[in-house]
Amino acid sequence: MFRSISIFATTRKPQTFPTLPRPRKPNELSWSSGALDGVFGHHMSSPSSEEISRRIQEVLDALKRLLKHTSNSSLKALYEVVIEEPFLPIADAIQAELSKKLVPSHRERLGQVGRFFAVGADQKEATKFGIFLLGVAGIQSDAPLLETLALNDEFTLFAALALAHVVDDPAQALWKIAKRVHGWGRIQVVERLVGTRNLEIQAWMLREGFRNQVMDGYLAGICARTGNLHRALGSPHIDRQLLDGAAGIIRALILGGPADSIDDYEHAPAAIQSYLSHALKADGLDLDHFLCVSELLQFLSNEDGWESRFSKGWTGELRDRLRERCRQIVDRGVWRDKIAVALESEDPMIFYEADLAAAKLGINTRDLHFARVRSAPITSDSWYRLLQQTDESQIDEVVDFAARVLPLEKIASGPDNHLGLGPGYEAHGALDWVLQELKRFPGRGWELIRVGLRSPVVRNRNMALQAFLAWQRDRWPAEGLGLLQQAARTEPDEDLRGRLEKAIRSN
Repeated sequence: MFRSISIFATTRKPQTFPTLPRPRKPNELSWSSGALDGVFGHHMSSPSSEEISRRIQEVLDALKRLLKHTSNSSLKALYEVVIEEPFLPIADAIQAELSKKLVPSHRERLGQVGRFFAVGADQKEATKFGIFLLGVAGIQSDAPLLETLALNDEFTLFAALALAHVVDDPAQALWKIAKRVHGWGRIQVVERLVGTRNLEIQAWMLREGFRNQVMDGYLAGICARTGNLHRALGSPHIDRQLLDGAAGIIRALILGGPADSIDDYEHAPAAIQSYLSHALKADGLDLDHFLCVSELLQFLSNEDGWESRFSKGWTGELRDRLRERCRQIVDRGVWRDKIAVALESEDPMIFYEADLAAAKLGINTRDLHFARVRSAPITSDSWYRLLQQTDESQIDEVVDFAARVLPLEKIASGPDNHLGLGPGYEAHGALDWVLQELKRFPGRGWELIRVGLRSPVVRNRNMALQAFLAWQRDRWPAEGLGLLQQAARTEPDEDLRGRLEKAIRSN
């Protein structure tokens, strides 16, 4: 088997990854490429030490058996152990063990196993394991294979780490990958370029490197610091790409989120001051700058947190001066025209940003959202903003429309523990947006509430109960109490059942 490994070519397409198809369960979360490893690495706690030790020992034992006696059965045993659970949580510990015990005496054969799994596996965790082995025992000729696999976000992290061990210039190799991936892969790679002194990479980080399809906040702080944003903006003349990038970075830091906030960026006062100076003189700014400056103005106007900021480079005078600069930019009359044009766009992201900008200027976009909902009532993402801008005099129109276009009988199939995510649950999601806002309109939408209480999606039932409990008891429909009692008897979710029973007792 090992003699034949070298004939494998790197033909796998980067946009695909190996996985055996299987039906998706009603309560099973689906993950985009690289998302599970990304979320685990950034937000989840590690498994217990006992679990880690068990997994490590299983993988090491299976690998040793394969190295000692190469056969289909030993290969299958290793494969089955590797695909059992995500590999990332044990990768560092496995690497440490391999480096101490197996790499010195089995490097060549470990590399062969790695190539075999990386190229031939039909499950993504097995492919990751193969890439991982190339990271500890690979050679320079493995670089093209790793570069190809790195172009899929599912494998980017593993391939990037492996590449760093087989190429002469890891930073250049990582940058080459980072420019070609845009999801979790970019996040994982750019995080490994922290502190680079390569001026080209620094410049790219400030203009493009922080942008990704997950959330710019993951990389904004990293790119601001590594790219020396405050120094770059301190130049009297900067290019438009840098100005646009600065707006994206600053806005992401102000919004905060999964990584750094504006208070974590030590050079924020200088960077913001320089950015606003350039923005004041620039012509033809797009809505990204309006949104950035609007967020800045809100940040500077909010009274919370300034006592601690005054010890970190901020002063009351600087705050007042920057707030005035923000007002000068936000008050420009050109923004309304730009918003109007962008609201006509078919590009969902352009429309979304224009809608955000419209909200900041108090421009009502309800009619636009209602038109979008009418054109695609089951799948439209405009339900939320439509309901958000609907008042007492308009709610009946929305409720009547929803009752006509949503498949209510299909939704009211009976309670279950479904999460209501993914294909097949679009109508449940649309109903969710309506139910969420009905609590603002007690006495309205009984037909939708009744359907929501019979939905298999737990979230629908929770929202329906919240909306119903906003009603005064004397306005309950005649069937109201009986429906709550029936719902309590059949409710599979313990917490929701308790809330239903409490509602019945209090009435």
